[in-house]
Amino acid sequence: RKTWAYYLVDKSSAFENFKRFKCMVEKESGEIICCLRTDRGGEFNSDEFKEFCELNGIKRQLTAAYTPQQNGIAERKNRTIMEMVRCMLAGKNVPKEFWPEAVNWSIHLINRSPTAAVENMTPEEVWSSIKPSVKYFKIFGCIAYVHVPEAQRKKLDDKSIKCVFFGMSEESKAYRLYNPTTKKIIISRDVKFDEKAKWKWDSTQTSQRLVEISDEEAENVNAGIENAANSDAADTDEDVHSQVSTPPNSPDTHSPVIDHIGTSTSNLNNQGRNRRPPPWHADYDTTMTEEETGEEDSMNLMTVTPCLSNDPATYEEAVKSSTWKAAMDKEIEAIERNGTWKLADLPRSAKVIGVKWIYKTKLNERGEIEKYKARLVAKGYAQRYGTDYKEVFAPVARWDTIRSLLAIAASRGWDVFQLDVKSAFLHGELKETVYVEQPAGYVKAGREKQVYKLHKALYGLKQAPRAWYSKIEAYFIKEGFVKSSHEHTLFVKEHGNVWLIISLYVDDLIFTGNDNNALSQFKESMMTTFDMTDLGKMRHFLGIEVIQDDQGIFIGQQRYAKEILEKFNMDKSNAVCSPVVTGTKLSKHDEGEKVNPTQFKQIVGSLMYLTATRPDIMFAVNLIARFME
Repeated sequence: RKTWAYYLVDKSSAFENFKRFKCMVEKESGEIICCLRTDRGGEFNSDEFKEFCELNGIKRQLTAAYTPQQNGIAERKNRTIMEMVRCMLAGKNVPKEFWPEAVNWSIHLINRSPTAAVENMTPEEVWSSIKPSVKYFKIFGCIAYVHVPEAQRKKLDDKSIKCVFFGMSEESKAYRLYNPTTKKIIISRDVKFDEKAKWKWDSTQTSQRLVEISDEEAENVNAGIENAANSDAADTDEDVHSQVSTPPNSPDTHSPVIDHIGTSTSNLNNQGRNRRPPPWHADYDTTMTEEETGEEDSMNLMTVTPCLSNDPATYEEAVKSSTWKAAMDKEIEAIERNGTWKLADLPRSAKVIGVKWIYKTKLNERGEIEKYKARLVAKGYAQRYGTDYKEVFAPVARWDTIRSLLAIAASRGWDVFQLDVKSAFLHGELKETVYVEQPAGYVKAGREKQVYKLHKALYGLKQAPRAWYSKIEAYFIKEGFVKSSHEHTLFVKEHGNVWLIISLYVDDLIFTGNDNNALSQFKESMMTTFDMTDLGKMRHFLGIEVIQDDQGIFIGQQRYAKEILEKFNMDKSNAVCSPVVTGTKLSKHDEGEKVNPTQFKQIVGSLMYLTATRPDIMFAVNLIARFME
């Protein structure tokens, strides 16, 4: 009884995955599927699913409602797998967001372990007629030292990288490893293990911890896994040394970065497609990638890799780290100092709104850790229109405005400066009466039944952006600025020959002018009125790198461009001036190769953001954007 696992993007994708499963098992076994037993889930009872089974002569067996015992083999297998996963994660204190990796390794072990259903054989042996080897089995989550080939390191560089063992690669005769320092998945056969050790996941240390392995030791390790793999798989005889992949990174999600240690025989331009995690993954920080590179890959269509950030998902996880505990303390101090709320009894007719902690590791323009931010947010989705809020709209600066401000400054030789408002939404004053619960970890002793009455806005409230904009707008008007009638986030102040221009994007503020004294006075006034961070000359704004020198002002998105190329597996492609082929007419072409609409929209959206500094690709992006629907 061999087991396969399919990670569904959503329930509607069950049908497509079943078709692939059917094609794969029938081709490998030489038999056909005659009967399919499932529960009564909607994903198995769609019209297209039923029609497909009828056309292919597949008899359907549906379990009675709330009677999982009628499909006992599958249900018990699910329980066995999850019990193994729970033990694997607990055994080495591996974070829960890596549960899909544990599922894959659990299934790999189950398929190569004895079972009462098959006498004297394992499911893998029955299926493939090849007796599998278990010599390469290691403890999930143990420490692994990956050998760095000589060609990929300098003379005095360390010879290995410390990683965590996550199982075996489905595509190569190699181990699947995770580097917590770089947040990358590494596929390598040159590995040495310390099965008694485990990674200190709560540590915030960012530097790589390396250990030296001699070339002789690496060769011994190579021989062990290669011999074991030769007796276990009948795929390819080509040696794959090591391959590194990083999970996603884009303006709002993180994208997979494909890199190499050593050489690889795989085609990186066909690595697969990135999908959003399904709704039932809401409690986990995961990203799923569907692999479609061959028949063997269809046994494991979707692999899950962790996001670039190891930010905690819950308060219980965060409180274990002194770094995140300090970040939460700082957030509460800012709220208290700002007079945002006051403890009170909840009136009978009032409704309390929940709050939760959000954790984010902030990076600078070089991708280095700048700070750890803990944000307390209200669950605004529980607010009632007309009672808890009314007006919600708040403008933000358009890229046309930002570029125009930079162009004016460059043409006149002015410097552009940047300020960041700390906890900006906490400054907004509320017109409505709103109550929120006491946050986890900061419940006042002896006053547990009381709630906080908000005097000022809290992140997550529907009216918070508008309340903040109204506050900062009133301040600018009081200081003598004139708001543009066409762009409500652009403010200009003219006094004689002195000019001061400001553009606001939520809590990020850039300003320029022709008088240094006026600029300094404005900065001092802002920092006195609001809790702000002086970022000096504008260098990094909304993902845009900015260089100011004697030659002018230069903007670019080099890092972002590289990230989206890596995310969509295009970083190894040949460069062209324009992807548009002269004379080619694009069409939906219903009979052509079907593309993933979700991924296509992600690509177009990423490219649209890139046009902020790359007008040369505007035509090509607009061309493909026509086919988003």
